[in-house]
Amino acid sequence: MIIFMKKKGRAETARWSWPVWAVIIAGFIVFALPISERVKFWLMIPLWALFFYVYYKFVHKKRFS
Repeated sequence: MIIFMKKKGRAETARWSWPVWAVIIAGFIVFALPISERVKFWLMIPLWALFFYVYYKFVHKKRFS
């Protein structure tokens, strides 16, 4: 997936790094597992924390640097 970012009046493409893709794929796997909703909820809490960490470290900082 390519994301277009504006920088200095023109659009530049940026590719997501592998940790971003790993968190996205892990989220799809957790939602696709045939387990109870309670277990999915408890698995999603650390996944959301990991998502916010990876987003801040690898996407947000690079976008605004």
